[in-house]
Amino acid sequence: MTDVFSDKLEQWRAYTETPWARIRYTVVEEILARQCAELGEKQGQRLRVLDVGGGDGVDSLPLALAGHEVTILDPSASWLAEAERRAAEAGASLTTLEGGLDELPEGEWDLVLCHFVLHYRPADAGDVRRLATAVRPGGRLSVMVPNPASMVLRQLVTDGPEAALTELHADTKRAVTFDHDVRKVSTPDLEAELAAAGLRLTGRFGTRIANDLLTGNEAKNDPAYFDTLLELERALCDREPFVRIAGMCQLVAERPG
Repeated sequence: MTDVFSDKLEQWRAYTETPWARIRYTVVEEILARQCAELGEKQGQRLRVLDVGGGDGVDSLPLALAGHEVTILDPSASWLAEAERRAAEAGASLTTLEGGLDELPEGEWDLVLCHFVLHYRPADAGDVRRLATAVRPGGRLSVMVPNPASMVLRQLVTDGPEAALTELHADTKRAVTFDHDVRKVSTPDLEAELAAAGLRLTGRFGTRIANDLLTGNEAKNDPAYFDTLLELERALCDREPFVRIAGMCQLVAERPG
C-alpha cells in the first residue's frame, strides 16, 4: 500500500477528536465486541486478532484491552509507534509488524480486520481473497470502506443536485485527511468479492448514517445532542434499509469451518 499516511499523523489525531470520528469508533468498537463475543462463545478462549493496515490501533486497541491477542500490521513505522504508545498508556499488550497487505504474516487468525485500506489499493489486487486465507475456518473477516451511495446523498444535502450528479458519476473521491484520491468501492461489489473468496456474509453494518445527513456540525459538539445522535447511530447501525446509506460500510464474513 502506498504510504500517504506517515506525515499525516497530526491531522489524523485532530480528526479522531471530532464528534463524527467518535461516533464512527464507538459504533465499530461495539460491533467488533459483538463479533468477538460470538467467536469466543464458539472458541471458548482468547482470540487471535490481526488488524491489517491498523495504523495507530484505534480499532483494535479495545480488543487488546478486552484480553485478546492483537497484532497490528501497517507499513508506517510512525503509526505503529503511535499504536504502541497508546497501548502502553492504556495498559494493554499488543504486537506491531511493519508491512502491508501484500505481506500478511503466516498463520490463521480468529478475526481479521481490514478497515479503510481497500479503497487505497488497486481493484485487481486480489486483496479480499488474500485476506480470506488469513482467517481460520470458523473465523471472521471484517472489512470497512467509505460508502459511495452516502457520498451522493451528502453532496445533495450540502451542495444540491448538480453536485450530487457529479459525485454519482465520479470513480474516485478525495480523502480529505490524507489529501489523496481513492477509488470507490461499492457494497455489492465488496459482497461479491467476499463470496468469491469463499466467505459467508454474517453481518452488514453502517456507521455515520444520521451524522452524514446533518450538514450543520456545530450542534454535534453539544454533549446532550451528541449523546442522542450516538444513540440513534447505535440503533440504526445494523438495520435495513439504513445501513445502505451509511457513510461507512462494514461487512463481516465467516470462513466456513
